[in-house]
This record gives sequence, C-alpha cells and structure tokens, in this order.
Amino acid sequence: MHQLTRILTAALCLTSFLTIAQAADKETVLYRFDHASGGSGPANGLYMDQSGNLFGLGLSGVFFELSPNGSGGWNYSELLASDCSYPTGPLVRDQAGNFYAANFFGTVYQFSPSASGGWNESLVYDINSGLSGAGPSNLLVDAAGNVYGINGANGANGLGYVFQLSPNSSGGWSLTDLHDFNGTDGDASPSGMTASGILGGLTMDASGNLYGVTYAGGSNSTCGSKCGVVFRLTNKSGIWTETVLHTFNGTDGSGPDAAMLLDAAGNLFGTTAGGGASGFGVVFEISLVSGKPLTHVIHSFTNANGDGAYPQAALIMDASGNLYGSTTSGGESFNCSVEQDNGCGTVFKLSPVGQQWKESLLHAFKGNGDGGFPSGVVLGTNGNLYGDGFTGGIFSQGVVFEIKP
Repeated sequence: MHQLTRILTAALCLTSFLTIAQAADKETVLYRFDHASGGSGPANGLYMDQSGNLFGLGLSGVFFELSPNGSGGWNYSELLASDCSYPTGPLVRDQAGNFYAANFFGTVYQFSPSASGGWNESLVYDINSGLSGAGPSNLLVDAAGNVYGINGANGANGLGYVFQLSPNSSGGWSLTDLHDFNGTDGDASPSGMTASGILGGLTMDASGNLYGVTYAGGSNSTCGSKCGVVFRLTNKSGIWTETVLHTFNGTDGSGPDAAMLLDAAGNLFGTTAGGGASGFGVVFEISLVSGKPLTHVIHSFTNANGDGAYPQAALIMDASGNLYGSTTSGGESFNCSVEQDNGCGTVFKLSPVGQQWKESLLHAFKGNGDGGFPSGVVLGTNGNLYGDGFTGGIFSQGVVFEIKP
C-alpha cells in the first residue's frame, strides 16, 4: 500500500507542549471487509452525510455505504464496482448529491444517483492519461460544482500544478491550470517525493481563496528535496496569485501531505508526515498576526509511550475547538511496521488548554480484529468518530470503526 512507503526525514529538537493523556479505549468495529463481500479495502478515508451514513471506496474501486440499521448495528451495501481503484483520498460530494474521487493513475470519477435508486459512474477527466504515481490529490468541490485538486505530474515546470475542473456547455468538463509550482514555491512532483505518491489536497475559505501544501519544495535545504510549503492561492477576476505562507525546515515539520483544516477564525491546522522533535511528524497551526502568518507546532509525535507516528490525514475540529486525527503508525503494537518502526497507528485528540494543547490517545490499533493503518476520521452528529483501517479484520482486508471519545 502506497501509504506505507514513506521515507521520512529526521529532524532536530522541538519540545511538545504537553504530555500525553491515555484515554479510555472505546473503539468498536462496525464492519470487517473480506474477499466475498466488499473486496479489499477500504482506502483513504470516509464521507459521512447528514443522516449518519458512511460512504467510501475500497482499494479495488468498490463504492460502498454503511448505514445505521436502527438497532445499534450497521448495514453494508456495495453500491458500485467502479474503475476508481487505488483512490488518492476520501470521496467529496457536491450540492446535487454527486460524489467525486481521483485515483493513483491520474483519473477523476463522478458517482451520481440514478433514477432507479442505484448509482452511475462516469469519467470526469483523465488528467495524466494513465500515468501512475503522480496524483492527483484528494479533491475539493465548491458550491458551484467546480472540482479542485493538485496534480503531481506535468505543469509548466514539471513540478506539478493546481487545477480546476468545471462543467462545460457540451456536457463534459474543462481543465484549468491555476498555478504551476516552480520549486521555491512548492514541489508536488514525484521527483520531490517518495514512491508513496500522496499529495495533500486543498481547502477553500468563504472568499474562494485556496490553501494547500506540497510535500517538497520551498527555500530550506535541510531536507533532500526541501521540506515542503504551505501556500495560498487568491483569485482576482480569474487571475490566481500564489503566496507562500510557510516553508518547513525539518525542526517544525517536513513533508506535509494532507489537506489542512480552516477554522472559523481563519486559522489553519495541518500535519506533516515527518520532522519535529523526533522525526515522526507534527501537528501545526498557522495564524495571522498583524496580517502576517505565524506558524507554531502544537504537537510533535514521538512514537513512544503510546504516541503515534507519521500523520498522513486531515484533521477535524469539534464545536469546542478540539482537534482529532490519526497517525499511520505508532501506538507500540508489534503487529505492524512502517519502515523500521513498529505500530499499527493511532487516533488522537488535541485539546486547547490556555495557550497550550494537550494530547489524548483515543485508540492504539493492534492490527488484528480492530484494524490498522487508519486513514483519518470524520465526526458524527453524536460526537463519535468514524474511520477506516486499511488492514486488520478478516484476512487483513480492512475495517470501518467507531470511537467514542
């Protein structure tokens, strides 16, 4: 699995703000995938609708739904055996109810509800004509139905670009190149990454500005392909202008490859897959102070005492301002390993305490019945967290889980 092939850069000292609090373990497996039902999967995250139904894609392209059955259990439905194998991120949904996803081979697909109650799959755009390992990233869809992402191949400088896909008058889709990376302002190309091919997606504010990350690039030479950047794209009359908000230096993180969270106050929260105090990644915040971006690390992962390692999924925030996320590795289980490090992954919570943050470990996966290698979580209206684990379950085909914080 490409999530597990990340080569991470070790970094220098940085102290995490507060120690880890071990929380009571309240994980429940909702569904275990097998070859006979649901195929192999799931992969790269879930989407939850307002009714609490969960939608996802399996590694083989199976489009599935898990729905509460009213008796405390869940019903699994295979909606479609799609062509979107090896998806690069969770499904996103437009206001008309259509889902979108991209895959590792550079293709974007749409899943639309049919008049008969089923689902139809259609090809939106073949960005890379079957070239694998170059993106695109997980997607973003705006209120007008435009789809945005980062492509790791091509671009004017060969370092990737930010794109927009828009429905056209002929019934197809048109691609617009919004910004080409030049290295100093970001590098999304496979040459600047590892074999994983994971690209962080985009976030949009109320004014239509886009925020994103690139795994490599920037102006700091501490990392081999530079340590990555956070950028903003501002649209004025159809002209997009990029501003680099932060260049990582290893000490404050390296290799960001997940979409960021934008809170109501305009602060950005994100993760890096490497760097920090121990080289196992960080959670960072970027806030505007007197109009200038200020970046600080709010947690540095240690892969020790149950702490996680290598966060590679977007964060979510509850109404109280608590952050939730997952790490690909860590948790001290010896049933899984990433590179030379043990651990099947964790789900964690970060709570603001004054000007500091306190980490609570919500669950450390064992890699067997409870799953392993989680790819992010979503927050239900009941306050519970839902996510998928790439491994574990029946014949290690993966699970969907619930955690009560």
